Amino acid sequence: MRIRWIYCLFLLLGAPPVRATGETSAAEQLVPKIVDREHQVAKDLERFHPIVETYLQVTKLQEGESSLWYDRHFISLAEFAGGLRAERFKSRHMAVWRSVEEYSESLSPVSLEYDPSGFVAMAYPEPSTFDLEHYRFQYLTTESLGDVRCLVFQVTPASFRKGGLFDGRIWVEDQQFTIVRFNGVYRGSNMTGKYFHFDSWRVNTGQNRWVPAVIYSGEAGLPCCGFWKLNWTKIRFQARTDFWGYDLHPSSGSNQELSKIVVDPSSPVRDEAFGDAGGPIDQLHAWERQGEENLSGQLERIGLVSPAGEVEEALQTVVKNLETANKISLEPEIRCRVLLTSNLESAVVGHTIILSRGLIDVLPDETALASVLAHNLAHVVIDGYANTRFSWANENIFGPKDVERKLRFVHTRKQEEQASSLAAEWMLNSPYKDSLGSVTRFAEELHSDSHHIGRLLAGNIGESAYDTVDASKFPIEEGNPNSGTGVRALALGSRITIDPWTSKVAFRIAPEIRTDSEANSRPFEITSISPYLRLVYNNSESETTSAKN
Repeated sequence: MRIRWIYCLFLLLGAPPVRATGETSAAEQLVPKIVDREHQVAKDLERFHPIVETYLQVTKLQEGESSLWYDRHFISLAEFAGGLRAERFKSRHMAVWRSVEEYSESLSPVSLEYDPSGFVAMAYPEPSTFDLEHYRFQYLTTESLGDVRCLVFQVTPASFRKGGLFDGRIWVEDQQFTIVRFNGVYRGSNMTGKYFHFDSWRVNTGQNRWVPAVIYSGEAGLPCCGFWKLNWTKIRFQARTDFWGYDLHPSSGSNQELSKIVVDPSSPVRDEAFGDAGGPIDQLHAWERQGEENLSGQLERIGLVSPAGEVEEALQTVVKNLETANKISLEPEIRCRVLLTSNLESAVVGHTIILSRGLIDVLPDETALASVLAHNLAHVVIDGYANTRFSWANENIFGPKDVERKLRFVHTRKQEEQASSLAAEWMLNSPYKDSLGSVTRFAEELHSDSHHIGRLLAGNIGESAYDTVDASKFPIEEGNPNSGTGVRALALGSRITIDPWTSKVAFRIAPEIRTDSEANSRPFEITSISPYLRLVYNNSESETTSAKN
């Protein structure tokens, strides 16, 4: 039956999109299926509470060129049931202080207030009124988004009297007639609120399920900032909203694994009660490692750290290069993990180095990555001991909204200077010594743009890249083409992708690194988004829903 529908659609709609005659077209026959499917998607997603992060940059025109002005950052749990909204994480500061800070920012004559729930609402065209009574559908064409063949419709409100209705285009996959992309705006606004243009994408997770994954939104000339501010400055902004953690569950010890335990009565039970558990030093290292694993495991369970994979392996390879070149031997061995947020930060917990997704994204090359890892490795060596706080079970009881209040891994200014000196020494004695120019250039850009990207440089649990990226200890030789030059910092999203369902990160197949002109250089900036959509046929879906902590 599905093949018949698609065949009729292609046969009848190869010419004009919608026929002028009263005869019902194949496209019009598909619209009720699209509407019903969208309601099914909305109902299915009500039980999920993924993490949602929105990072926003405001730009201004100077001498005809666009440049960063200021930024905003929100991280929350998305709530799809009972109205689309965002439940923000608890701030490290008191709630009253954050309210005062945000209110004072809203008083600026050239700033807008941004509601994180408004960006979550862009995950749907508008579920409560998405029907034939409120909308008109016009078939336009077919288009492939990655491996997914889609039917493209223009969607317009049947009446503009009601505000908040979607106006734009939708892309509908041709298997289950699910909307996988919609691009447009909600119509209507008032003096206290505005709707922004957005391009919203969903990805397939298997089991015929499509979930909101990433949204790009922005305005090129938005009047600012309401009548009461008596200011009509044109605001230019762009924002990226990422969803992940739909299937939050432990990577080990899950119910699925317990159900797979098989007892073999023929195998003898080995009693090691009186075995040698190792000497005091071995037991100390085991205690330290237990604390690191407890913390990493909890951060992974609540969706803030990615399950270990190819990115973590690449980071550990760079660490090994530094250790081998400088004859560093550490026990237990260094492990690397990826924090899933966009903030440019890193943290050291015992012998575990945590780098944020955003920081890995913007680093221009392996040498710059090595310099960041060298700095954190130096903290491990200088500290001389592991953090055993999390070896106690009760210290690992926290949810995602409590992370910023619960965790904080920072060093003193003196420790930072010591780590920078030691890291510079290691870099000069490493395979990366001949390409340090990229580190110098990256550090210069980071510091020069720091007052425009203050929220991006704010550490959630660790230290800002502003403090850990230091090229001042590198010698600058006159006439050396590598000194003070190199590939510029990259745009956000240049290297890393997130699987919204599993929260796993992976490298982009071909990260875009273009230095042919200033126009193609976008250091630390948000850019438009075009994910490559795929169909997932095999997915052992867990029925465990995301915990609302």
